[in-house]
Amino acid sequence: MTTRADWNAWAAGRETPRLTDWLREISEPDWSATVTHPLFDALAEGRLPGADFAAYMLQDYGFVDPFTALIGHAIGRAPSMDDRVVLGQFMGMLTSDENRTFQRTFEAFEVPAARREAPDYLPETLAFRALLRDTGDRGDYAELLAVLVVTEWVYLEWALRVTRAEGLHPLMGEWIDLHDNPAFQDFVAWLRRRLDEEAEGLDDVAFTRMAERFRDTVAKERAFHDAVMPR
Repeated sequence: MTTRADWNAWAAGRETPRLTDWLREISEPDWSATVTHPLFDALAEGRLPGADFAAYMLQDYGFVDPFTALIGHAIGRAPSMDDRVVLGQFMGMLTSDENRTFQRTFEAFEVPAARREAPDYLPETLAFRALLRDTGDRGDYAELLAVLVVTEWVYLEWALRVTRAEGLHPLMGEWIDLHDNPAFQDFVAWLRRRLDEEAEGLDDVAFTRMAERFRDTVAKERAFHDAVMPR
């Protein structure tokens, strides 16, 4: 299911095949289950209690450190300065705007400093952190892009899908804003295009490794969100 032969067979039956569309398709049902997760509807519709939102954000913040490290690895392994510029700009947003949203959320919902400094991470959070670190340490550029495509494209899709309630808490609205704005849409489009391009030059072993990394990341996204808010 994750070999170049599988991709070629899928592509042969389509007029304008895209690798990233195929990767998403072979990651079902986990992809759709994550994008349509009830957590995001509850958040956008104002049905998620503040304490639960803060608890979710505390778990999600556990990804920021290994994720920024992964981006750093991607910048180092990028084949061009053009790629490094785009990834560097994203790193800047993550460590400024997004980081401030996390910190304001913890303050607004009175998350104790002790919990922020030593969170009680869920097993699914720890598993996802391990995947990010392993990809950063051992993955090639295509694998790094595969993880980035999943983490950012999934968030873009759910943010574009949800319907915001009137009077939504500003921080919940800000969390959605971070993931549905035009600049973020452009970044996800760039990630997809670059993964489509990079995959063309992979040998068969590296191609399968990239595809399996994509599917594993999607599965861990679903497991994480199911753990934060069971269906």
